[in-house]
Amino acid sequence: MTPTTVHTEMEHAGDDCDDYVLGFALETAKRGLQVAVVTLVDVDGSSPWRPGAQMAVSESGEWAGYLSGGCIERAVAAEAVQAMADRRSRRIRYGAGSPYMDIRLPCGSAIELVVDVHLETEELEKADDRHRQRRQAAIAVPDPGSVGPDGASGPFLRRYLPRKRLVVAGIGPIAASLARLSHAAGYEVVLASPDERTLTAPSRPGFAKLPVGPSSDMADVVIDGRTAVALAFHDHEWEANLLPRILASDAFYVGALGSERTHELRIERLAEKGLRSEGQRRIRGPAGLLPHAKGASEISVSILAEMAEAEAAAVDACQLFCAFAGDAAGTYARSRSGREEA
Repeated sequence: MTPTTVHTEMEHAGDDCDDYVLGFALETAKRGLQVAVVTLVDVDGSSPWRPGAQMAVSESGEWAGYLSGGCIERAVAAEAVQAMADRRSRRIRYGAGSPYMDIRLPCGSAIELVVDVHLETEELEKADDRHRQRRQAAIAVPDPGSVGPDGASGPFLRRYLPRKRLVVAGIGPIAASLARLSHAAGYEVVLASPDERTLTAPSRPGFAKLPVGPSSDMADVVIDGRTAVALAFHDHEWEANLLPRILASDAFYVGALGSERTHELRIERLAEKGLRSEGQRRIRGPAGLLPHAKGASEISVSILAEMAEAEAAAVDACQLFCAFAGDAAGTYARSRSGREEA
């Protein structure tokens, strides 16, 4: 059977290029099929993915997720199908120094993967449930294979942060364009506007659309540490009730449209309301990395790039993936040994 990529439609599962694959893994397990979760545990050289990236593979060879630029995924899926048939987890290497002479990474690097065939449905359910509630989840990753002298050794812990979210409030094409682009980039999107035309402009499904009035502070919208907020109003009076609440939140990014002079006036108004300077400094104004961007598309790309930069700075790599330390490694190894022997 030739392994195939599966395009999922499930909430929070994303598509086959997404970096969250537990939704697909859980759906597969609930259908009574075996599923393996493959985790990138070490990179020797360069890679488009950081350690902790994952694929989920069903016993029929369908998969979700990517571990390279697309050059090894079919081989990985076939390896995972064989591991499930053998009922034995394994660690494998692709690229430089790999025993698979016919599979090479064009960049000359190497990656090491762990294929885990013993994840229980209950573990997947717990992690996926927490993820849906926008709570951090974690799953342990075994280390069943040998490691080179400089390789990362496990067992490991893979954490799942809440999905990135964008709350964009505004009127006009920039708000609608930013909502569309951010959704395509993997964000959950809440589009808030007093303007019906703005709310209906993004034709694709997957947006939460929120009508707002002049006195709204969007108190019913969750703004947590995995949320970016962009204000796209040309009449900046709409910001008056929104900014104090936004700046009191844990949002990792706060951006607002307007010229440099508009931003100076914005800061003056916030100071008059008693907002301290550290809160004022959180606002990226004018929003976006490209100072000369014009038009809805260019400005939206510029803001999305600035959001990505802020998110990368806010997330430490070890928040997502690291090895167990000290006694925890031994405790985990003992807890898994029964599954491997079954």
